[in-house]
Amino acid sequence: MKRNINSNGYIFLYSTILVMVVAALLTTAALLLQPYQQRNKENEKRTMILSAAGVTEGKITFLDEELPLYLVNDTISVIPMEGKGLWGPIWGYIAIAPDGKTVIGAIFDHKSETPGLGGEITKEKFRNQFKGKQISSDGYYVPVEFDAITGATKTSNGVKEMIDNTMKLYYWHEP
Repeated sequence: MKRNINSNGYIFLYSTILVMVVAALLTTAALLLQPYQQRNKENEKRTMILSAAGVTEGKITFLDEELPLYLVNDTISVIPMEGKGLWGPIWGYIAIAPDGKTVIGAIFDHKSETPGLGGEITKEKFRNQFKGKQISSDGYYVPVEFDAITGATKTSNGVKEMIDNTMKLYYWHEP
């Protein structure tokens, strides 16, 4: 018996089988790639922590006491931060010198900030202005001042709030 390949039933059956095969292939690919994706996320995190600390390689120790803290080469404290930009989440790491008072470096990233505006938080020019800034005096948090990005007020404010909110968890702050 010859099938009518132009009938609605045949087209529906063909489409259903095709969708099921493609879905199975995509699911299999996603499951097989998960370990690689996880490893890439961990490598990116490690790279950002080392970059904030100003080194290209070193030993990273995670201290999970009450607040997340990374120690690079047993001397440099690196603190993870999360906040909100204009279009979505922003995050970063700030490295503190062994004296606990001075910023060694900072690195920031984002999910969806505008290129050329809020996206500039990832650029070295923006990051470099944090180096050498005092972050603590007598154990109290000293708010970090930096030049905002022209045209990216919401993102710049998001970075400021992210740093302030995070550092207030690690240092005493004025009421």
